[in-house]
Amino acid sequence: MRWWPALAIVAACGDAGVTVRPIYDLPVDDPGALASGIDTVELAVAQAGSAQDLASVTFAPGAAAELGGVPFADDLVIHLTGRLGSSDVGYGRTCAFALSAADDPPQPHLWFSRNVRFGNVDVVPRVRRGGQAVTAPDGSAFLIGGGDLGAAAIAERFDPRRGALTDAVPLAARLGATAALFGSGATARVVVVGGVDEGGAAVGLVELIRLANDAATVEVGAVGVLDRRDLTVTTLTDGRVVVIGGHRPSGPSVGDIDVIEDRTGGVEVRHITATLAYPRAGHTATRLGDDVGAPVLVVGGVDAAGAAIADAELWKPLSGTLADPALFTRRMRVPRSHHAARLMPDGSVLIIGGVDGAGAPVASIERFTVDAGFVEVARLPDGTGLVDATATTLPDGRILVAGGRPAPGAPPVATTTLVRFDTLDGTVDVVTIPDPLAVPRAGHQATLLCDGTVLVTGGTDAPVRAERYSPFPDGRR
Repeated sequence: MRWWPALAIVAACGDAGVTVRPIYDLPVDDPGALASGIDTVELAVAQAGSAQDLASVTFAPGAAAELGGVPFADDLVIHLTGRLGSSDVGYGRTCAFALSAADDPPQPHLWFSRNVRFGNVDVVPRVRRGGQAVTAPDGSAFLIGGGDLGAAAIAERFDPRRGALTDAVPLAARLGATAALFGSGATARVVVVGGVDEGGAAVGLVELIRLANDAATVEVGAVGVLDRRDLTVTTLTDGRVVVIGGHRPSGPSVGDIDVIEDRTGGVEVRHITATLAYPRAGHTATRLGDDVGAPVLVVGGVDAAGAAIADAELWKPLSGTLADPALFTRRMRVPRSHHAARLMPDGSVLIIGGVDGAGAPVASIERFTVDAGFVEVARLPDGTGLVDATATTLPDGRILVAGGRPAPGAPPVATTTLVRFDTLDGTVDVVTIPDPLAVPRAGHQATLLCDGTVLVTGGTDAPVRAERYSPFPDGRR
């Protein structure tokens, strides 16, 4: 496969040329993921998010390629499409990069593989179970917390712009860490809360990872105030973060609501007067859209007695109050905990997997709408991971369910499933992907990178390569 071209970009406003040579990253030791056997290749440049190419060229494998007439800009993206006949079989794109006459030519990395396939990445992260992956504002992924026999106390960073995995910053050792973006735009930080240390003691620190000039630093925002696990951390539309529920080690579920916000002199954790009607842990909290003051839907979990909770609650950030139960009463069809909740383009929420009040796995998928409440819309196939799985929203709106266990205590599986919501009629289709993970994983991490691929790490007994899923090209402009 020696057909990879150098891309010459010539500024449209002048005669000076700038040559950009992308670095092509390919799956390693994974022939099925390689986009081989193609007969034509299309190379294009566009601005990020635009469906209109600034320039493109189609050529046969092995031929030279050159593009001209591309303006200088700070948000360019290179697209590479491999075709067999009229079918797109392989695709890759760079993350957005800047092109300027005053700076050295960039060398953006481009992951190219067969569509709808997992491919092995030539990096081996630390062993992590129960950690979390969070995508930073620059599109790189931070791997946080978790562990196997011990808690991982180093946050790693995978940068798709370089195809590299590095140790980013030291953190407090945490099992069951929870993380989210704090703030907005390019200056947003990653906030890390909750979990327990290797001895089972609660970690109450609020830590923040800041990424500036491609270097990560960590700061302690508060000490000892969020000493819980199985809580939720949700970013609000104004950049604040709301922390809901959870339990202290060996303690019952709580109904606490706290907001992390920037204050003069540092970060403050402000306790909200309102408390949940049902103390809960192992629940989900989903922001219902991007409108100012969008409410947060709190679903499932177990109460202080360990019983699964059917009633959902709605927290309103502008007033700091919960919706009146007399006006908002919505009950799940199957009360569950340790599930996933994903927001759909129409503002509805899909509830996926988890365990019921008896600890049995739940295969049903429920859809929540404010008007109709919860309705069962589909079921996950036999063999799908229903607990300790990941559920990642793809650029085209599908949800990738990967790995996990069919039941608590069962061996991990490599099964992967796509859940597709039809915005026209509200139906949900569930399809098992023929290409599974390279290795079974449970309690692993998955996050969407800036190029529209999904990075999958951890969840194994020994260090193994990371995997990268290339979804349909739709939505990846």
